[in-house]
Amino acid sequence: MAQPVGSGRRLRVDLALDLDPDESGNCPIVAETADASDVSVNAVGHECTVDIRPTGGEGLVSGRGRVSEGCLCRVFQRFDCVPHIRRVEDGTVRATTYVDDRKTVRNVVGGLRESLDRVRVAQLAVVEGSDAAERVTVDLSGLTPKQREGIELAVARGYFDDESVRLGDLAEELDIGKSALSRRLRCAQSKLVTDAFDGDGE
Repeated sequence: MAQPVGSGRRLRVDLALDLDPDESGNCPIVAETADASDVSVNAVGHECTVDIRPTGGEGLVSGRGRVSEGCLCRVFQRFDCVPHIRRVEDGTVRATTYVDDRKTVRNVVGGLRESLDRVRVAQLAVVEGSDAAERVTVDLSGLTPKQREGIELAVARGYFDDESVRLGDLAEELDIGKSALSRRLRCAQSKLVTDAFDGDGE
């Protein structure tokens, strides 16, 4: 039986992001409450409705807003991703989504950064293989802010997958030297690999 092109190795990524929507916008997710433990979003056409359960509160708070091209839900939809809003803390939205390739990770993160005040990759959980049995979780919280900034930019620009993306260009974007960025990425990668496989056995 013929196999689909590119089906030799399946990659599925559970991507978790911390997002700060533009305060000047009218995102109902953050307009209604600063803290929420449960958020249901329904963005259809140019209208968005949300049901929010405030942290420590009772009942639901409902909100409504207009969907623009810069809205976080619209950015996810642009790349065929479905966002799941897990919580809101002090106006920062934790959203997760599933993607099937690294390029989509870059596109989603890059698209969100064009529209939102802050986009931070909180966690990548990679599932490989057709039976989705192998799972490696990469937690970025152990990196220093500078290491995290460097690794996130490198992933967003496709540095690890595209040979045409040059280290010098990334360093210039961060306004640091190429050798300094190289050290940051090397240390970050070492820490991430060590953390991901720590305790897996010899």
